[in-house]
Amino acid sequence: MKKLTLLLTILLFSFNSQATLLSIEINDNNYQVGDVLTADFIISDIEEDSLGFQKLLASFDFSLSWDNTMIQYASSSFGEKLDVDPFFPSDQFTDIANGQLDLTEISYAWSSNLLAAQGGFSNFVLASVSFNVLDAGTGSGVLGLSKVDFGDDSYFSKPFTYVNSSDKAYTVTSGSPVNVPEPTALTLMLVGLMLFIRKRSMN
Repeated sequence: MKKLTLLLTILLFSFNSQATLLSIEINDNNYQVGDVLTADFIISDIEEDSLGFQKLLASFDFSLSWDNTMIQYASSSFGEKLDVDPFFPSDQFTDIANGQLDLTEISYAWSSNLLAAQGGFSNFVLASVSFNVLDAGTGSGVLGLSKVDFGDDSYFSKPFTYVNSSDKAYTVTSGSPVNVPEPTALTLMLVGLMLFIRKRSMN
């Protein structure tokens, strides 16, 4: 009986101890100089509470690092699953320094509002960041995640128990996007003149 109880306890603990994952999805894997790299930061495998229900996310904070010689920060935006209170907007913080970006969002929404926004989703986007691809460096780079923290919807926003993160690799080549030149005004005039002469000769 004791062995059975111990086994059930281990199984229950293993079932409830899944690690919530923060991963990165980018709009391509290979880039050329002048392209825009866009990264979406996605939460998935969200851990469950003691009753077996998926936890509601009320806050998050993480740091992102990259190679400044290959890509340059352009802009960032936040997702739509935390800023859901009709009266009190969430706090959203963006702090960038020395090739590192810190993104933070804190929701003041009631649990019912968070449930309406997040319920039924096993994963969703927390934020998106865009970078300009530079010509100063080529090769392979990595978007690196660190200091990942998720908070639930309890009164003091308790941190998630198990959190993992996954970095994302990308490649920059030395080639530049091919720009097709637009026809000049002189070219258009010459084409028109040739058509006019041809029409006159046919008559």
